[in-house]
Amino acid sequence: MTRAGASKRVISDHLTNFMQAASAEVKQHDTEIARRMSAALSADQSQPPVLAPARVPACHILPELMSAPETDLMSLLAECSDTLHWREAGFGKLPAQAVQKLAVTELIGPDALFPNPDIRIGLLIQGDGFHYPKHHHAAEELYLILKGTAFWSVENKAHTPRAPGGFVHHKSHQPHSIVTVDEPMLALWGWVGDVDGSSYSV
Repeated sequence: MTRAGASKRVISDHLTNFMQAASAEVKQHDTEIARRMSAALSADQSQPPVLAPARVPACHILPELMSAPETDLMSLLAECSDTLHWREAGFGKLPAQAVQKLAVTELIGPDALFPNPDIRIGLLIQGDGFHYPKHHHAAEELYLILKGTAFWSVENKAHTPRAPGGFVHHKSHQPHSIVTVDEPMLALWGWVGDVDGSSYSV
């Protein structure tokens, strides 16, 4: 194996370790979407990632998010965080200032490190002091918060705090918004159903 090939294998191994651990965490949520996400995360990823590492402005808080990991899952993520392909969130439909506060990476999905046309699973960064405006999409969605407490509103209910280790479940086309105050948030997310991003609306 060439040096480049060995390097890609190490990257893939680190990502696989994280995704296997994430599969076990997600499986604790007793829903069909969680079962589908868990199965996709635990599937054999024998090929190296198809996207090169990339960052966007909101990724400047990655070192803060990856420092002093408090869980085994975060420790595994820290080992592969430099290999992820980050992009702007919101399919081009969010206000311009969102680029400084929001970033998304897709691990599995149509535009992902590991291609899959039927499901999207990734990570979301939301910087501190930001209101991710109310939005909705055709896909059913599940979040697992990995770090940082954020305030979630579903439908028109008041924003309530959601801490690391907690899940947030959105039905198809169910409006929701996320507010961070004095700390950033990192969360794992998954989409099932109609995963075409064209339905995303703010």
